[in-house]
Amino acid sequence: MKTKLLYISIISLLFIIQACKRTEPDCGDLSDVITNYNISDADKAKIPYTGTDTLVFISDANDTATLIGQGKNSYYETIKTNISGGDCPRTKVDKNETIDIEYSGNNNDLHTIKYNIHNSKDKTSIEYYINNIYGQDYPYYLNTTSFYIDSVAIHGKYFTGTSIILPDVLNAVYNYNYGFLKIQFIGGKTWYLKL
Repeated sequence: MKTKLLYISIISLLFIIQACKRTEPDCGDLSDVITNYNISDADKAKIPYTGTDTLVFISDANDTATLIGQGKNSYYETIKTNISGGDCPRTKVDKNETIDIEYSGNNNDLHTIKYNIHNSKDKTSIEYYINNIYGQDYPYYLNTTSFYIDSVAIHGKYFTGTSIILPDVLNAVYNYNYGFLKIQFIGGKTWYLKL
């Protein structure tokens, strides 16, 4: 009788274990969801800098700042996000196109211009550093002539551009054909691009 009860207990236990056995979910394709966010060809065509050229600025005090291009670096910044949890994990991968261009020189008053254009979720923005002063804008404002409400006289010739104002720090005039035409440090020198 004890043996019969033991066999029944073992068989019952086996049925319980079999019934509790986990089945794998049908997750389908678990590969990453990859999206490339590219800078438009129209925005690329309006980048005024090559990264291999030399920019020369003359100040209102007749100083010269020569900034030599350090090259152009184009790459994709990758951002990964978990988009599902539980039994079927997946990853969303955003690849944001980025172009970095840098110029450097040895004049203490104007020694660096860094230009960065990148696309994040189909929104392109431009970041720039003049010396260590940071600014950001959007190509629409910098590359659309209807926003060119400021002008600069360089060697008797007038050029139009959009104003970049960083209060109490810097005023500049930017034109998508030439880049920074004028850079005025508040309380310091004003620099004009030599064309």
